Amino acid sequence: MTEYTEDVKKLVKERLAAMPPGVSFSIGDYGDFSPRDLIKQVDKNTEIGKEIIEMQLGFIRKMSKLSQL
Repeated sequence: MTEYTEDVKKLVKERLAAMPPGVSFSIGDYGDFSPRDLIKQVDKNTEIGKEIIEMQLGFIRKMSKLSQL
């Protein structure tokens, strides 16, 4: 899997931090995670953290394509 720059990690963490505190993400057999939990996963560079980065980058890429319509 790809290694991410600190700028990319910071962007993802800021997006997660902007989410309402009551939001919860269910990630397969790993359980439920709050945005704060996911930020910790990104900081620790875990597999879950890397998947969250990929998910957020995918969303950003799709949003930029939608704005061109």
